[in-house]
Amino acid sequence: MLVKKSLIPLLTLIGSVLFGQNLTDTTVFSYIKSVQIAPVGEPLDFAAYELGSIKGLELSFDDLAYEWNNYGYRIFHCTKNWEKSDLLLNQYLTGFEGNYMNDFAISIGTFVPYTHYRLKIPNADMTPRISGNYVIEVYQDDNPNDIVLRRRFIIYENLVIPALQVSRAVDLNNFSSEQQVSSRVSLSGYPVQDYFNDLDLSILQNRRWDNAKTELKPAFINDGLLEYNFMGGEAFPGGVEFHVFDTKRLNQVGMGVKTSRLDTCWEVYLNEVKNQSISVYSFQNDINGRRFYQRADVGNPDLAGDYCWVEFYFKSAKLDVPVFVFGQLSDWRLTDEFELVYDETRGAYSKSVLLKQGYYNYIFAHPTAGGSVGTELTEGTHWQTRNDYTLIMYNQGMGLRYDRIIGYLKPSSAL
Repeated sequence: MLVKKSLIPLLTLIGSVLFGQNLTDTTVFSYIKSVQIAPVGEPLDFAAYELGSIKGLELSFDDLAYEWNNYGYRIFHCTKNWEKSDLLLNQYLTGFEGNYMNDFAISIGTFVPYTHYRLKIPNADMTPRISGNYVIEVYQDDNPNDIVLRRRFIIYENLVIPALQVSRAVDLNNFSSEQQVSSRVSLSGYPVQDYFNDLDLSILQNRRWDNAKTELKPAFINDGLLEYNFMGGEAFPGGVEFHVFDTKRLNQVGMGVKTSRLDTCWEVYLNEVKNQSISVYSFQNDINGRRFYQRADVGNPDLAGDYCWVEFYFKSAKLDVPVFVFGQLSDWRLTDEFELVYDETRGAYSKSVLLKQGYYNYIFAHPTAGGSVGTELTEGTHWQTRNDYTLIMYNQGMGLRYDRIIGYLKPSSAL
């Protein structure tokens, strides 16, 4: 199975990065698959590394057009709100602005051929010099405006010590469905002139930027200890535990899989999931919406992992809102590729998506009236759900021309 390179972009991007433009994760072409950015050797971890670390991050993706492409890349330093900062290149980067992706290889023994590309940050061609928010853009044809994909990551310094606590929301209207996150940050002697204007705290649920709580201010300050207790405000929907499916062995029925078969490529049919909008909370082990690529019978899944058509099946009466497969597999977005189609005769939603072998989490979600992502009508939402939370502390004080990340708490659950 070959994917023609004449495919049109999934969306239209403004080629050049403009000041004031909010930069988000995006993949422009449908033949670019399995994009991942994570710490080297830790594919399930958050895209973050400590300033000065040699280990750093690895960005990788597959090009299913199966043609060698002269991909280049560049990175930008950003503000805490993901706008391009006004720093000069040599103020945040050592090395060159644009570089080529020279580490690539052809897939081995797969029914769906592809070229696998990867890149480490930092590397011999460029090294970030300061902490903060960053984006990396991959482009083609030696044209930085012809963007193929964009991903966000952070570089942090461990100068303050953040901690968190997760509890049931105190708002009586939402106490059965929302979680309250409180935080305590010890400045550990770090000098701050204005606690309210110089510091901003961001909280992420399950490593997601789309519903992050940002620019949070302390409720109490006591001798270098900042207390963030929101007392009903800034709560997160509890959501639900994620469904799981395992395609590491395509010739066997893995977890969450009903059956599979080989045609021109592998086809995998997942177990039926019923509408659980009025169900009580039910615990199941998950990895909070993440996924990792793996093939159990070979040693190099980057090149030997095959692609398969995975059919998702959601048993439900037809809803007044569109229904999507949602999780890291969809880049935490509601996209056309993952929108389910309702079949009146089956009384269910379904959709087949081309995915690489691995271990996946997913839920069925829908857009809300407020423009966010919800599960109230498909899966329900419960305060007991086990979610991960990440804390990021930004500082921009007098004489500092950028949003410095002075504290970072790796994703953890404290419920």
